[in-house]
Amino acid sequence: MERVKEATTEIDETAVTDEAPDTEYKAKETETNSSHSRSESQGPVSKNFQKWLIRLGVLSVIGLVSLAVLWLTQRPTKVDLIQPEQAVITETITSSGTVGGTTETNVGAQSQGVVQKLFVKEGDEVIGGQQLASIKNDVAEARILQAQAAVSTARSQLLQVSRGALASDIDAGMQQVRQARAQVEQQRAAIIQAEKNVAQARSQLAQFEAERDLAKKNLERSASLVKDGVIAQVEYDQSLTNFRVADKRVEAQKRAIELAQSSVRSANASLKSAQANVGTQQARLRTIQTGARPEDIRVAQQRVAEAERALIVAQQQAGDALIFAPFAGKVTRINAETGQTVGSLASSNGVLTLVSVEPEIRLDVDESNLSSLRIGQEVVISSGAFADSRFQGSVSELGAAVDQARGTIEVKVVPNNTPNWLRPGQTVDVNIITAKEVKRLLVPEKALIRIGDETVVFVIEDGIVAQKPVVTRSPTGKGVPVISGLDQEDFIIADTATVKVGDRVEAR
Repeated sequence: MERVKEATTEIDETAVTDEAPDTEYKAKETETNSSHSRSESQGPVSKNFQKWLIRLGVLSVIGLVSLAVLWLTQRPTKVDLIQPEQAVITETITSSGTVGGTTETNVGAQSQGVVQKLFVKEGDEVIGGQQLASIKNDVAEARILQAQAAVSTARSQLLQVSRGALASDIDAGMQQVRQARAQVEQQRAAIIQAEKNVAQARSQLAQFEAERDLAKKNLERSASLVKDGVIAQVEYDQSLTNFRVADKRVEAQKRAIELAQSSVRSANASLKSAQANVGTQQARLRTIQTGARPEDIRVAQQRVAEAERALIVAQQQAGDALIFAPFAGKVTRINAETGQTVGSLASSNGVLTLVSVEPEIRLDVDESNLSSLRIGQEVVISSGAFADSRFQGSVSELGAAVDQARGTIEVKVVPNNTPNWLRPGQTVDVNIITAKEVKRLLVPEKALIRIGDETVVFVIEDGIVAQKPVVTRSPTGKGVPVISGLDQEDFIIADTATVKVGDRVEAR
């Protein structure tokens, strides 16, 4: 029995031992499944959190960059300020001018012609009254011949009036009277015929009007019949055509009457003219028969005198074909060569251009300098081609008007001592001295800027760039003179290229 119990006990322990591994495996499996479930439930939450962290970082960077840009753009620009410097300078107005003469003109003939000969060439110096060229003027020569013929005719008429009446002259006068009377009779006959034509045209007009009235009645009758269907449309159309033809005949005949009446009026006018001619011829015949009156002789004598004066004028015009120098000067240009046709001075440049010996320099100066210009001001003249040669001059004339298109005024300068290298047409540099040893405020050229029609400097007002208009003169080696708009105590921005009006700035 004891053995049986021991065996039983052993078996039970074995059973217990065999069940333990299964229980342990199940526990581990349960723990593994639970851990896996926790891992699956926590995974999506961790990923979303990481995404939000990245987005928050990007937004933070953008915000920081925006703040930096805003800080940089709102930060005032550092600028240098300067004060105008006072200096003693000589003020000048500088411009380029063209050399000419105090007198310049195109020399030519008073009428058209062909250049026969030139006695000068470009660059020649001539004296007043010197012959320069000759012109062949066919028109002037033809006028001389015409004037000579007019003189001969006037003298012949005077001779005829002065002598007594000849039988042949009386016969000729009577013949002209008879011819004039015959023309009167012809015009009367023409009037009678024209009036007959008017009467016939009116008679025919009455006939045409009667035919038109009949055609109109037939048309009205046909219209009624075709409407009732009694006659065919063709018969109505024929009635309409007949009426239109008759109406056109009436209109044409009216125009024919107007034409015939016009012929009557024309014939009456011709009759009056023929009758007046009869009176004229009769008066002429009486003059021939009675001889010339004293007043007729005086009229003939006046005609002779007028013809002779016209001949003298024509001869003078032909003499103008010889061209002489109107003053002493230099020939600067030949405008027409030998054999070339030239017009009158009013329509061409003539034969040549002559410039007086005394030189003159013309230059255009901006109208803003008008208040500083005076006649007699000292001038220094130079040329880039002759850098070592300068000479003096003075302002001789100021233009009477300002050129509106360019806003300039012409200034004329006369040299005091002309160098031998100065030539007409040459371009030279001109410095007009407007003030000597004057105190002026000077600023650097880069501190000035042109805005519209004004020259301005930049100043600081409440931390903002503002502009201040100034009036300046031509730049010097020390700077640009400012004559108004600035005080020596003013501070201005040294370089206008670095800022603009409205910028926030602060001084360094």
